[in-house]
Amino acid sequence: MLCVARIFGLWPLISACLPVLAAQDLAQDSPWKVPQVTLIAKGTEAETPCWILTAEETGPTVLIVGGMHGNEPSGAAVAEQITSWSIGRGQLIVVPRANVLALEAEQRRTPGKLGDVGDLNRQFPRDGEPSAGIATALWGLLEIHDPDWVIDLHEGFDFHRTNPKSVGSSIIHCADARAEALALKLIAAVDATIEEPGQRFDRLRTPVAGSLARAAWEKEGVRSMIFETTTKSHVLSHRVRQHRLLMHTFLSELGMQPSPAATVIGPGIAPNQIRVAVFDGSGTGKGAASTMRSVLEGQTGCIVRLIGSPDVRAGVLSQFDIVVHPGGSGSAQAKALGVEGRAQEVAFVRAGGGYLGVCAGAYLASCNYDWSLGVLDAQVIDRKHWRRGVGGVDVEWTPLGKRTLAGGSSAQEVQLFEIQYANGPIFLPGEVEGIPDFQALLVYRGEIAKNGAPKGVMPSTAAVIRSSFGQGRAMAFSPHPEKTDGLHALLHNSLLWLAGDGQ
Repeated sequence: MLCVARIFGLWPLISACLPVLAAQDLAQDSPWKVPQVTLIAKGTEAETPCWILTAEETGPTVLIVGGMHGNEPSGAAVAEQITSWSIGRGQLIVVPRANVLALEAEQRRTPGKLGDVGDLNRQFPRDGEPSAGIATALWGLLEIHDPDWVIDLHEGFDFHRTNPKSVGSSIIHCADARAEALALKLIAAVDATIEEPGQRFDRLRTPVAGSLARAAWEKEGVRSMIFETTTKSHVLSHRVRQHRLLMHTFLSELGMQPSPAATVIGPGIAPNQIRVAVFDGSGTGKGAASTMRSVLEGQTGCIVRLIGSPDVRAGVLSQFDIVVHPGGSGSAQAKALGVEGRAQEVAFVRAGGGYLGVCAGAYLASCNYDWSLGVLDAQVIDRKHWRRGVGGVDVEWTPLGKRTLAGGSSAQEVQLFEIQYANGPIFLPGEVEGIPDFQALLVYRGEIAKNGAPKGVMPSTAAVIRSSFGQGRAMAFSPHPEKTDGLHALLHNSLLWLAGDGQ
């Protein structure tokens, strides 16, 4: 576990100097050259980081761009992950968040611009020069670094195989035999992971006019591809996983010796940050994982990534300090993980990891369902009336809870306050041999008893609990601090304790 109190206090200074400090910290044991971080479109509202990863051994140069369209987040997410990878040969030029304004607005086009004028991927040379702004800055990278390949990461709204109006789940390549041959190999690799025939990938030729990929090939002779995943039916972690597999296969085919395909957080990440995995697989409520990620990313000193059940089963938790299960359905999340995934999570905590469960994630942490993880000695009572209702409910600090969680929250100076509740578990001690007794941090004083739930069950039971488990730690919130204004700090402070800071 990490001891992180001093890091959180120094983080504003550290983040301001991140490229320099990352270089210093990585230089000691790195088998490859230290990544460089520069800014393109510097000093403008479109300013965005560019990472340059250079191996000791010469090889191909690849320009990777994500986030060209603001409503296609998986490209940005996987490009961000790739910035932490190692490579054995060649050089990667990576721009994870090309259109930061559109990404922040979660819309396809740059805010305030309509049609092709607002579509960054229509701003590259057709006959003349790229459009002013970020397109010019991206084109400048191509001219300066003279890459062998350009890869642009996108998403479609539907599967091209069943809906030709969308380019989702396809690889679009330039009119080049080498690009075509590689596209077929990439499709074979990703299709091997797809059971539904209608969701498999198609090979398409010639990127759209005005796109970076087309201009790179037609104007500069640089081979190019666009990788398209599909937003329909697939959570973000699924799309990122497909993009990651495609990128790994591509770089491997070029002989660049990249990090393994399951690398979500690689060795290039600056040290001494809390690495948090938020589960977004089946059973997670709509928007619950993205909301949790946004809240946790508000804590400086944290790196937050979304993962799914295949990631857990592939062992990616070894790359993290803490796993977080947000609201939704505890049983459905357990089913998605499967026996193997649940065993991976239990082993992760026992070996020193942290577990944070909120509502459904709290149910999952309990010990008296046949699908429970059992990382907390807490039994859920009145299971028949789990749909107790939704609304605000009064809670009260325990002395330990106030010391552990209250700092920086709107409840820091009060003893009794309201928190949002939505059918969370009602806990009593499980009395399971071999699991340490839990400690209560918040206690319910009010109650919600709708849909036939009996009154009097909820008051005086623990609303937030914590305990050690093996070498690790676990914490569960029955209510929702992430949905309560002023209480996000409770989750931020929970990360500190779960990462090993404090008693």
